[in-house]
Amino acid sequence: MSYNLKVTRASILLLALWSLSLLTVFSVALGYGLRQKLSLVKRIDERERLRLIAEAGVRKALFELIRQETEGCNSLKDPVSNDPELFKDAHLEGGSFSVSYNFMNEPEGVLETRYGLSDEESKINLNASGLAVLKNLFAAVGLDEVEAQELAASIVDWRDKDSQLSIPLGSAEDPYYHGLPYPYEAKDSEFESLDELLLVKGMRQEILEKLKDYVTVSSAGRININTASSLVLISLGLDEDTADKIIRHRSADDGILGNEDDNVFLKTSDIVPHLSQAFPLSDSQISKLTIVIDQGLDVYSNNFMIKSTAGLNNRKAELKVVCIADIFGKILYWREG
Repeated sequence: MSYNLKVTRASILLLALWSLSLLTVFSVALGYGLRQKLSLVKRIDERERLRLIAEAGVRKALFELIRQETEGCNSLKDPVSNDPELFKDAHLEGGSFSVSYNFMNEPEGVLETRYGLSDEESKINLNASGLAVLKNLFAAVGLDEVEAQELAASIVDWRDKDSQLSIPLGSAEDPYYHGLPYPYEAKDSEFESLDELLLVKGMRQEILEKLKDYVTVSSAGRININTASSLVLISLGLDEDTADKIIRHRSADDGILGNEDDNVFLKTSDIVPHLSQAFPLSDSQISKLTIVIDQGLDVYSNNFMIKSTAGLNNRKAELKVVCIADIFGKILYWREG
């Protein structure tokens, strides 16, 4: 065999090996890209299935809300407030949903999960509450007096339409926000979500975490005494003793809120006589309670929060839908995450 023929064959072999290597690399890259695309399609499919299951939870909650029968008022013993048979681990094809919320059972001091709808009228409305109520609320969750006053004033100035500071020092209007590294302006309008609070001077994520179960932007403004926590009642101006007596009266003999033996105020005119009959109240307590009733208490609820959490069978993935709906089933707010 001639030298040239050997060289030619070697060259062909090298070319074949190089081509094979190139095809191998191309195949690996193509396979990796295909796996990535398949994984993306799978994640998209999972999310879509989760979203549909979570929406089914919302629809179930709306149906129960519309068809519920109450005593002419709303309370924690209403079926939509806590019914695990309706709202816990409801199975659908391929997955399940739960409609739930965090609830502090105050007589026992235990934070628990309840399965049902959370009453927005049990919370302080950030768009309707004045400086004093907001200050009381922030103090109740642990802020010192100065910080509570400044944050309350900053919230009022964020939402009001003027450019005047509510307090001389510590609040904020446009000049403060213009001076930030990434400047913006005070909204001069109502809050549309709780996350918007993080734009306000003095608000931090850790404060928002403490507040989130006690504040709303989606209520009629008056507080339902049958569903409010003692912290909310204190924020309205009641002393701790009066607020505690209201909670104990509502929880009745077993000391548990939200079951059939609960005492319920059927109308606001019942509050003072029924509470006075159950517990001794001083003249000053009765006077203050009467003022708070007139200014901010009710026995009805118009808006409810629905938090539907969806999961797939044998998978860790989950998806939450949080929405606010009125008592007629109209959705006012919607967020997925």
